[in-house]
Amino acid sequence: MRFSEIQKKEVIDLNRGKFLGFVQDASIDITDGKIQTLHIGGTERSLFMESRVKDQKQVRYEEVVTIGKDIVLIQKKLPPGMTNH
Repeated sequence: MRFSEIQKKEVIDLNRGKFLGFVQDASIDITDGKIQTLHIGGTERSLFMESRVKDQKQVRYEEVVTIGKDIVLIQKKLPPGMTNH
């Protein structure tokens, strides 16, 4: 899969059922060409209708559960003893 196919998709955290933002960018391992982290950011509209990245987060690519037509589902690893409830 090419990065351009997941760029701008919504990212949802399965643990919290929360919208995290949109895929904005990625860090790629230059030795094997694989994605290491996704850079997730919300967008904020200004009065002039320009989009700005707000509160950028990084998600390890290994946390991606599935990539759908419109969204990317992630599930963060929880520390031992914690549950998803």
